Amino acid sequence: MSNLRSWLSRIEAELSRPITYSVCHEKEIQKRLAEQQDLQKNIEQHTEGVASVLSLCDVLLQDEDAAGGSEAESDSLQETSRSLDQRWRTICALALDRRLRIEETWTLWCKFLNDYSRFEDWLKMAERTAANPNSAEVLYSVAKEELKKFEVSCFHGKLLLFWIKFS
Repeated sequence: MSNLRSWLSRIEAELSRPITYSVCHEKEIQKRLAEQQDLQKNIEQHTEGVASVLSLCDVLLQDEDAAGGSEAESDSLQETSRSLDQRWRTICALALDRRLRIEETWTLWCKFLNDYSRFEDWLKMAERTAANPNSAEVLYSVAKEELKKFEVSCFHGKLLLFWIKFS
């Protein structure tokens, strides 16, 4: 039981640690997924042991002679069993959630890189247009419409920068 408690604590600590990435690259995601897969295998290797301990707790709770007959001992055993079951379920859920977050990170990175590339292209075009305006024979109404388009584009650029900052 002591070994199981130590293992549970170690796995809970590992699962609660934030996932960190050193670079924005698919190889980094694959590395994190491999680490998560190793952790998942470790968890799966303990499935039978946890199930066995929970089963033994149930047997002891059903057998009044084995439980010592005392209500306090029975309550303690029941609480231990409930706690182990809850910790186990939490570990399994956190392991799945962690894998999904790693996969989602790659999806978000791809979207960010695509958005950044489109923004960079637009910015280069806007800089060229601003550097070489063709306004000699432009009607006021056309210039006003172009200004509105520019303002909308600026707003979208600010939204992208806001998204980058708070993502």
